[in-house]
Amino acid sequence: MILRYSRALEPFPAPVRTLDALHLASIEFLRSRRQTVELLSYDERLIAAARALRIPLSKA
Repeated sequence: MILRYSRALEPFPAPVRTLDALHLASIEFLRSRRQTVELLSYDERLIAAARALRIPLSKA
């Protein structure tokens, strides 16, 4: 499987850092393939972006 990271170069609804953009782009890719993915993070900036993208957050 070849991941397309061009999405990471596009704007996100909230400011994110480079690695955060790669994580979010990967999650969006997996979700487009109908895979269930949750994000677990303590980073408020990443959490804000995930919420804006309607990415489920893990409660762990």
